[in-house]
Amino acid sequence: MAELAELKKNALNWLSRRDYSEAQLSQKLRQKGALPEQLAQVISWCKAQQYLDESRFLSMLVRSRIRQGYGYNYLLQECRAQKISAEQLNNCINALAIDWWALASASYQKKYGDSPIADYKEKTKRMAFLQRRGFSSEQIKAVFTELTNQPNRTG
Repeated sequence: MAELAELKKNALNWLSRRDYSEAQLSQKLRQKGALPEQLAQVISWCKAQQYLDESRFLSMLVRSRIRQGYGYNYLLQECRAQKISAEQLNNCINALAIDWWALASASYQKKYGDSPIADYKEKTKRMAFLQRRGFSSEQIKAVFTELTNQPNRTG
């Protein structure tokens, strides 16, 4: 059993370096030996002090994943793992006004540039890449439609 003061100190130490979701912080505290009632106390203390802010964490996560070229479905899956609701994610995304189609196109360009698509197998491989990145089938289709409408491209 860990001391409450020590758990608060650990939580503050972690949160001073970066934002965490409540689920992540809870897991780290459990690994330090926090009992359920201590866990609840430390989490509520962190929230009261505004050290732990789920919306700030979510905003940081979304901006980070967008910079890395990930789509909505990837974010949704990651948020579920962090016990963050789709509604919270959608509110954050609406505030950031993200153009998913442009992001899908940029992710494709970053990975493949202007290299032509040799055959159907190559095309499906590239489509699967965008799907793994979390883009919808409509967004993927739009990227490939854009490619076929450009000169010197096959698709």
